[in-house]
This record gives sequence, C-alpha cells and structure tokens, in this order.
Amino acid sequence: MRIGVVTQPYYPQTGGVSENVHHTAIELRKLGHEIDIITSRFPGHEDNSEGVIRLGRNILVPSLGALSNVNGDPAVGREVERVLRRNEYDVIHIHEPLSPTLPLAAISSAPADTALVGTFHACARGMGWYRLFGRILLRYAARLDSRIAVSRAARNYAARFMGGQYSIIPNGVDPNRFHPKNPPLEGLASECPTILFVGRFYPRKGFQVLMSALPLIVKRVPDARVLVVGDGPLAPWYRAQARRAPCEVRFLGELSFREIPRAYCTADVFVGPSTAHESFGIIHLEAMASGIPIVASDIEGYREVLDSGREALLFPNGDAESLAGAVIQVLTNETVARDMGALGRKKAERYSWPGIVRELETHFSGLLRHEQRIPLAS
Repeated sequence: MRIGVVTQPYYPQTGGVSENVHHTAIELRKLGHEIDIITSRFPGHEDNSEGVIRLGRNILVPSLGALSNVNGDPAVGREVERVLRRNEYDVIHIHEPLSPTLPLAAISSAPADTALVGTFHACARGMGWYRLFGRILLRYAARLDSRIAVSRAARNYAARFMGGQYSIIPNGVDPNRFHPKNPPLEGLASECPTILFVGRFYPRKGFQVLMSALPLIVKRVPDARVLVVGDGPLAPWYRAQARRAPCEVRFLGELSFREIPRAYCTADVFVGPSTAHESFGIIHLEAMASGIPIVASDIEGYREVLDSGREALLFPNGDAESLAGAVIQVLTNETVARDMGALGRKKAERYSWPGIVRELETHFSGLLRHEQRIPLAS
C-alpha cells in the first residue's frame, strides 16, 4: 500500500500524536508499505528526513487547556491538494481529521477514489470547536470512509458530536527502547527517593496538584526529590510553583530521543496528575515499559491503560492529599513498588508497536476491500 499520513503536530512537537505517527510509519515501512508523513514546517526547525513532506508554517493557538498546532499558511490547501494528487495514495490517514487547517484541507482535496481514514485522539468536557462549526465539520466527517479512536475516551468524545462507528486501535510503546535495564540519566542517579513528572507545561497537566502534595510527602519521606521533564509556555509559572516546594525540584527541560527512556530509570515512581483532556496517557505506557510504579489521576483516559492496585495507584482527580498518600505508599514499601513495576512491564509488552500496527494494517487492507466502510455521519 501507498499511504499518506496527514498530521498537524509532528516532531519537533512532542506528544502522543507525534509518537503515534512516528512509530506507525516505521512499522508500516517494515511491512513493505510506502509511507509519506505530511505535516507542517515548524519555525526554527529544518527537517530533510526521507518520507516527511512539510507544507506551510505551523503556529500555536489555545485549545482544550493547551496550545494546539495549526497551519497558518493561506496557501496550504493548494499545497496539500498538489501533494495528494501527485502521489496517488491508496490510503490517506488523517490524525485529528476535523482539526484546522491541514487535516481539513486534506479531506477536502483528497481524490474521490482514495480511502480516507481519520484517527481521533482528543478528549474533553466541552465540545468547543465542534459546537462552533458543527454543520461544516459534519460535512467533512461524512467524507471519511473509516474512523479510528485511540481509546474509548477518544471515541466517546468524537461520537458525542458526530455519532457513527469507530474502531479502537490504541497507542503503543517500544518496549526495547523503554526498558528497566536502561541506565539512569548521567549525573542524576541518587539514593534519594525520586518522583518523576513528564509533560508539556500546561495547567491541565496537574503540576500544581503534585506541588501541593509535596509537603505531605516530605513529612514521611524527608529526602524525596522531584525531576521534571518537559517545557512549554507556562515554564515561569511552573518554576515559581517549584520554588515554594519543601524539597529539591529539578527541571531537566526537553530531553532527547535517547535520554527520555533513561529519565524513567532515574526515578522510583512516576506521577501523572493531569486533571482533564487526556484520552490515553502514552507516557504511562513508557513508564510501565520502564518497570517503574505509577501514581496517576483517576480520569477516563488513564483508566484505559491503568488498573489501580496493580501497575498503578489512581487517586481522585485533583486531590493532593490522596496523591501524597499514594506516593508515600510506593516510596515506603519496596515490595509494592517492585510488584507494580513488574506488572506494568508485563502489560506494556502487550502494547508493543509491531502488534498495534498489524491491527492498523489489517484495518487498511479491509478498507481497500470495502469491508470496513462506515455509514455517513449521523
């Protein structure tokens, strides 16, 4: 198959969509398929990677409690149409297909005889963009031949707006890259009990909940420390919060592709305190594959992959006291921590990218045989 993958976010922008696109492209190429990743140009980033086609210019706009990627080039529609028609793809796979502007341009300019697949990643409380441009977006949705969601949470969110049928094909992880035997980050190995936070610096990532829990944690584990991986528009606010912490909070910035797996192996517990808008939690798969226990918010997207009391302890959303209690339990009970890490590793192996991508390949093949065409949007 010749497959064009259209995605607004992609490297250097990190996140679940970028990881999904990158790894599915690698695995599909291993299976003998031709893959082009069609995405935006990012200011200050030069990319001549084979199989990556960059069009227009990316800008960031507020959306769902974060900043979303939007292609700001008025000519991007013509550029997309030229690429799609020139390359004659069998399948055009569009991530977040109803997002402005690159995905919508791909839907409107795709050749009529090409199979269109949309994968939905988002999850939120309000309908926002969908409600504002509902009738227009439903027309775009009706052109999709098949819909995929990365989780039940993502499916439920999309279905609230447009109904229809969805196949659930989750995100995955590379259990060879993320592995308990990875060495810790250079210069950061320590006997101090270490809490790890990974994420873009947005309010919904729940960093403030972790900071509120630290005084309670330090009362029981006085030598605890926190490592923070990530960056984002609220970096000054994050650092101001950390300056009031009763223990060391060290900011490591955005780590390289090679360094990120080592970050998990530098920690004793991974904390994911996000408060909303998480459809899956790919970072939890990375932590599980790395064999470390997890403490996370009890929200719909996280329950997709985490079983509380096994590889994770889930706490009520936004409850700093409960977060603290869960972290203390992990840091003070070696048996609990070891068992949770082992169970997490075992579960993560079921989400390895080769297996996930074989599901995707089967989906595409069935679509081309007209076995999986969906009814028009309701």
